[in-house]
Amino acid sequence: MGAAAQQAGDVTGLQNYVLANGMEVFVLENHTVPLARIQLTFRTGGMSQTPQTAGLFHLYEHMLFKGNKAHPTQSDLQAAMKSLGVADWNGGTSNESVSYYFTVPSDKTTQGIQFWADAARSPLLDPGELETEKNVVVNEILGYLSDPGTIFESAVDKALFSKYPWRKDVSGSEALVRAATVQTLQNIRDTWYVPNNTALFVGGDVDPAAVRAAVQKAFGDWQKAPDPWSPPPVPQVGPANNVLLVYPDDQMYAGIVSVNLEMRGPDVTRDPASTYAADVLGKLLEDPNGKFKSDIFQKVPGLYKKEYMSEEYATQRDGGFVTFSTLMVINPRQSTFDRLTGLKQAFADEVSSIASTPTYFTSNDYAVLERQLADQRVWERETVDGFISELSFWWSTASTSYYMGYTDQLQKTRQPDIAAFLNRYVIDKPAVLSVRMNPKDFEREKVAAEKNGWTVITKDNAFWWADQGKAGAQ
Repeated sequence: MGAAAQQAGDVTGLQNYVLANGMEVFVLENHTVPLARIQLTFRTGGMSQTPQTAGLFHLYEHMLFKGNKAHPTQSDLQAAMKSLGVADWNGGTSNESVSYYFTVPSDKTTQGIQFWADAARSPLLDPGELETEKNVVVNEILGYLSDPGTIFESAVDKALFSKYPWRKDVSGSEALVRAATVQTLQNIRDTWYVPNNTALFVGGDVDPAAVRAAVQKAFGDWQKAPDPWSPPPVPQVGPANNVLLVYPDDQMYAGIVSVNLEMRGPDVTRDPASTYAADVLGKLLEDPNGKFKSDIFQKVPGLYKKEYMSEEYATQRDGGFVTFSTLMVINPRQSTFDRLTGLKQAFADEVSSIASTPTYFTSNDYAVLERQLADQRVWERETVDGFISELSFWWSTASTSYYMGYTDQLQKTRQPDIAAFLNRYVIDKPAVLSVRMNPKDFEREKVAAEKNGWTVITKDNAFWWADQGKAGAQ
């Protein structure tokens, strides 16, 4: 048996324990409605990929719905869910997790736990079903290839994380998916879909003792495997030099340019202190009448509405990044690309001012932030489904201890912490400056863009795997 259950953090009704095989279990007792949410989350996804397996974790996610030893066909599996009274179900693959969940009547909790144990432990990975499912996944990929947002984001990811871009590409390519074999998927299963890389979340109108017994019966004899994160992967590397990217996008309104300035940020398991500072800074800069936005708008005329300017940090175990973004109104009498140079400098000057000025944010700014954070903590725990989704994200990306102390750490963060973060990750660091603009607007200014060293994003140069294909053909 694993460790004794213990109250997890300050969340009423939440218990946490670890089975002898390393699988972590969270049980949230909440009798508001007679339903139970059951979710399995694996700490894997894009960050586990290699150039040969990009996209295959998503494909494997699909295959768990195609049948297992208890329910040999997809029809059998769907019939089993119907018999359980499943009201809501899905699976998803992200950069740092793969999750499966459904909601069942609470009197079906034990059967629901067994359902996911069968799915996780004994997927059939039938060769015929694999070939069928490849077509489904490829159709999704082909749809992404014509999506302007995907094209743009892929190009930026490739520039920002040029050494290991495949870790940021959950979809992969058609060729990689077509080349997948049952053996490849079995290798993924045996390495990453193991109990000591898994968390089970059960929440709602449940009896924790009954849940524990059901979990032990369904998962207790699942054999522990070598730790897939030992040793940890080599960290992502940011750009060595500044990069300028422009994407002529017919989804953009004429006369408006979307601007993003991105830098390699902290990884949550390697530098948690900087992640708190990055998140606090983003919240402090939300004020449309605050010093940051007011100063930028004064220095750079023609920006579009202060509420569209932001700083965001993407919390990641592997490859965190910081983004400053805004919208700019095109001025026919001035070069947009000259103005973008000025905007980048204005951002740099203002960020340096934040780092060097202890009184840049007032005591009232921090007091308001503390109240907002307290309210946010209450809101996140309002529903069982929402809380489990939030908790599973933090379990896979950081740790549950990080999450339980997250709000308290944010409330303690002040200007010296923010200055340390900015000096380490932002000030005078290489960045990717990327813009999206209407093709007609770009056509008028493309000569200036080329002259100033901007690279035009296209379908042909946006994806890392296309570059590899070209290199292999040479």
